[in-house]
Amino acid sequence: MKFLSLKGCSFKLIFIGKNIMINLNLKNKLIKFTESLNIFCYGFTECRRFIELKQYFNSKIDKLYLTEFEDKDVEKRINPFFYFEDGKTIISIAVPYFRKDNEYNKCFSKYTQGLDYHYVVNDYLNKICDFIRNFGYECKSFCDTNNLPERYIAYLCGVGHIGRNSLLYTKKYGSYVFLGEIITNANLCDSFSQEYYDNKFKEIGVFEHCGKCRNCMKKCPNDVLVEKNFNKCVSNLTQKKVLDSDEINNLNGMIFGCDICQDVCPKNRNVEYSFEERFNTEEFLKNIKDNDIVNMNNKFFKDNFKKLSCSWRGKNLLKRNVIIKNKEDINFIKSLNFDNNEHLNYYKNRFFNKKN
Repeated sequence: MKFLSLKGCSFKLIFIGKNIMINLNLKNKLIKFTESLNIFCYGFTECRRFIELKQYFNSKIDKLYLTEFEDKDVEKRINPFFYFEDGKTIISIAVPYFRKDNEYNKCFSKYTQGLDYHYVVNDYLNKICDFIRNFGYECKSFCDTNNLPERYIAYLCGVGHIGRNSLLYTKKYGSYVFLGEIITNANLCDSFSQEYYDNKFKEIGVFEHCGKCRNCMKKCPNDVLVEKNFNKCVSNLTQKKVLDSDEINNLNGMIFGCDICQDVCPKNRNVEYSFEERFNTEEFLKNIKDNDIVNMNNKFFKDNFKKLSCSWRGKNLLKRNVIIKNKEDINFIKSLNFDNNEHLNYYKNRFFNKKN
């Protein structure tokens, strides 16, 4: 799963590709260190502007396909030098998160049920960065803290392939992985022509690894994967602060996230569970009821949900999604009491008045 095989290579600096001097000594040691952390899904690619993606992102903007969480500044999407001016190499790592007990609560995506992945992935990234700095090089790590195309970067690094649902698939853990990146000024990989990268980008659209399978496209409740308009994705909708009438009806009973396109994918059958125990489902979430969520106070939220990644939009968003989930249950809606919370009362009154 590595970008370059190092077997038979000597521990020295060599010239390769476009006369780029690669530090194979550091690369070898870095590979051993990364694998000592149990991370076997990783790779390297040169730090460069992803020119081949410029038209793709501009097209998404023109079609109004960008979600509210995506930056409209294309340069921030394709130019890693915006984040680290002296970058030479980008390292991509994939940390698996699917644990056996992540099936308890179907209304929360698997990735949200254990400790917030930002803490876990950054823990690994920081250790790798410290290792690199010990050799006198500089680096900067990212886990959802830049606008670069992390799945595309992981694909270029050889970490995995991209499926029809636009997720990255690793051989060992399927698509149930979190991605993180490190940009460093150490030269750790070779360089290729723009034609090479143009072809790599085109290869994604062939979906060679998916074959004729279109399970994800057929099972997506909002038909997102036909035009790749992820504004309609259930996971995206559960995280939006403001929903229109159509979006309210398209949450598909979810409180946060959605796993359908992953769960129906044959590539995710018989994948290995994550070795990372911090992703075990939190005990409170295993048997939590809708009433517990919609009536929770600040203390309960801070003591429980705050440690999960589904907390980042606040407790009222979770409450809102529970209200929508139960919008057909008039007794549930009638029992709600939000005092002076105008936002939550809007949803309560919307569904209560609809039933009466």
